[in-house]
Amino acid sequence: MGKADARIPELDGLRGIAILLVLGWHFTGMLMNPSDGAVQEIIWRFGIFGQSGVDLFFVLSGFLIVGIVVDNRTSPTLFRTFYARRALRILPPYLLLVFSFAIASAIFGRTYYLGGDLPLWSLLTFSQNWVMSYIRDFGPASISATWSLTIEEQFYLVAPAIIFFLPRRFLWPALIAVGLMSIAARSICFALYPENVYAPYVLTPLRLDGLSAGGLIAIAYRSPKWPTIESRKSLLLIAMIVLLGIAPFYTWFLHSEIAHQVLYHFGHSYLTVLYSLTLLNILTRSGTVATSWLRSPAMIGVGAISYSLYLFHTPFKGIFFIAAGHPESFRSWTDGLLLFLALLSTFAFCAALYWIVERPAQKLGKSFSYSTTKSPCHRAWQKQERPFELSQTVDSPHQ
Repeated sequence: MGKADARIPELDGLRGIAILLVLGWHFTGMLMNPSDGAVQEIIWRFGIFGQSGVDLFFVLSGFLIVGIVVDNRTSPTLFRTFYARRALRILPPYLLLVFSFAIASAIFGRTYYLGGDLPLWSLLTFSQNWVMSYIRDFGPASISATWSLTIEEQFYLVAPAIIFFLPRRFLWPALIAVGLMSIAARSICFALYPENVYAPYVLTPLRLDGLSAGGLIAIAYRSPKWPTIESRKSLLLIAMIVLLGIAPFYTWFLHSEIAHQVLYHFGHSYLTVLYSLTLLNILTRSGTVATSWLRSPAMIGVGAISYSLYLFHTPFKGIFFIAAGHPESFRSWTDGLLLFLALLSTFAFCAALYWIVERPAQKLGKSFSYSTTKSPCHRAWQKQERPFELSQTVDSPHQ
C-alpha cells in the first residue's frame, strides 16, 4: 500500500462529528423560539455552535487534500488522477441535487426552497458563493448550503498546481501567509463593508485560514519532527480544552448585537485554531483507546455519508414541512415528529445514495492511479530539493 493509500479511520469519525454538529443546529436550535421557554432558549443560544461544523470540514479538507498532493507531487499523473478522483467524489451527489433543484424549480416556481436568484450556471461552475455575496443572500434554502462546497472546490482547483510548482522550502511559509492574509482580509472586508455580512462568510479568499491550517498540519504530519509533536500531546490536549472552554462565551455573543463583529474579527479564526488542535490531538492519539470511539462503526458510517448528508438534509426537511403545510419550526411535538422523520429519511436516502452512487464512483476513481514512474523532467526537478520525509512511525492520510 502506498503512502497516499493509507487511511486514518479516526478522520472518518471526525467527519461524522462535523456533520452531526451541522445537523444538530439545523434540526433543533435554528428552528426554536427562545421565548417558548428556558430549555428552548438554551438550545437556541448555544446550539448555534453547530454551524462551526463547516469550519471543521475546512480544516479536515486542507489536511487531506494537501497531504494527497504532497505525497504524489512527483507523479507524472498527479493532475489527471487528482482531478479525476475529485470529480468522481464530488460531482455525482452534487449534480443530482442541482438538477433535482432545477427541475423542481421549473415545476413549482419560486418558493422558500426553490427558484431564487442563483442562476444555474453558477451552480454548475461552483461559483455561487460569489453570486451569494453579490445579491447578499444564500438563495433558496434547498441549495443554500452549497456555498462551503464551492470554497473547497475552488481550493481544489488551484492547490495542486501551487503545491507542485512551489519549491518545498516555501510551502510551509506560503500556507502560513495565505492563512494570515485570509484572516486579515476577512476582518478588513467586514470593517469596510459592514452592510454586506455575506461576503466575509462565503467568499473563498476570506475563508482560507481553515484550509491552510489543515495543510500545515498535513506537512507537519509528514515531517521528521512529527515525533516531537507527538511527545507534546499533553500540552496539545490542554490547549484544546482551554479553547473549548471559550465556546459558551463565543456562542453567547453570536446572538447579540455584535454577532457579526465577533464572528468575522474573532470567531472563524478561533474555530480554525480550535479545530486544528482537535485534529492534532486525534492524530497524536490515533489507534489508541482514547480515539476508539471515533473508529466505531457508527461514527465511521456517519462520516462516510457526511457529504451527501450535508447536501440533502435541507431539501428533505423542506419536503416534510411543505407536506405539513407550514414553515419550518420546532415549537411543538408535531414539529419534532416532522423533524425526526425528515432526519431519518435523510439518513436512509444518503445511505442508499452512498452504496448505489457514491461508492461505485469512488471505486471508479481508484482506477486512476498516481504513477510512481517519473519522467526525466520529474527526476531532475526532484533532485533540486530535499523531499519531505514521512516519519516511519505513522501513516499518511487519504480521503
